[in-house]
Amino acid sequence: PIIIYHVSDSSNGLRLSQPRLLANIQEAAQVELIETYINIGGGENLTNEVVEISAEKDAVLHYVKLQNEGEKTNYAGTTHIRQTGKCLTHAVTITLSGAIVRNNLNMVMEAANSESHMYGLYLLNGETLADNHTIVDNQQPNCLSNELYKGIMDEKSTGVFNGKIFVRQDAQKTNAYQSNKNILISENASANTKPQLEIFADDVKCSHGCTIGKLDQDAMFYLKARGISEQTARAMLLHAFAIDILDQIKNEEIRNYADKLISERLSYDF
Repeated sequence: PIIIYHVSDSSNGLRLSQPRLLANIQEAAQVELIETYINIGGGENLTNEVVEISAEKDAVLHYVKLQNEGEKTNYAGTTHIRQTGKCLTHAVTITLSGAIVRNNLNMVMEAANSESHMYGLYLLNGETLADNHTIVDNQQPNCLSNELYKGIMDEKSTGVFNGKIFVRQDAQKTNAYQSNKNILISENASANTKPQLEIFADDVKCSHGCTIGKLDQDAMFYLKARGISEQTARAMLLHAFAIDILDQIKNEEIRNYADKLISERLSYDF
């Protein structure tokens, strides 16, 4: 895999970084691109990032963004992926900490018979605000897109999902699916979700939906009745909720690393 480490050193004061990444995945190439974000010093910093990726015919892209900089960090970034030829793109965004985090992910399907998958997980506590905005722009026929974002909010954190699917007039036979699911652990946590469809074609299969709720009390009772503590039972249920997104990380070492970070957050050794 190609791994890009974003390391911000804020030990001597506020830091600002504005990285830009431009990648062209040529015909029939397969690329695994991973971005990780780390803060040294624990102070305030701001990262303002732009990522532009184009994928040509028969290319395969697996893209992972793993954000874990700390509670005083701020991030605003746009990832713009163009499918210029029939290809497969697979993107996973995981947000574990930050003060204000804004992720824009745009998927533009410019070639017929393309396929894209977008997954996201935001596991928040403190006063973190994680804001996820996604766009899937279907411009050509016979394309497939699948989008699933999940959020877990604790303490005074806020999770936001704003996703929009465009189906242009020429994009007949489009299959597009979008779902956002959220769990609120604290009474002071909040979730705002807005899945949207804008369809100009008449021969498509599209769906979108969202849920906001709390942990299943029947499942909690089931686990506690078998001698499992309340804290461990809660951690097990939350881990099970998040595993659908973790499983989408194709690289085993990165997947295990993300799983370890989430397990530590939940204070349970899985």
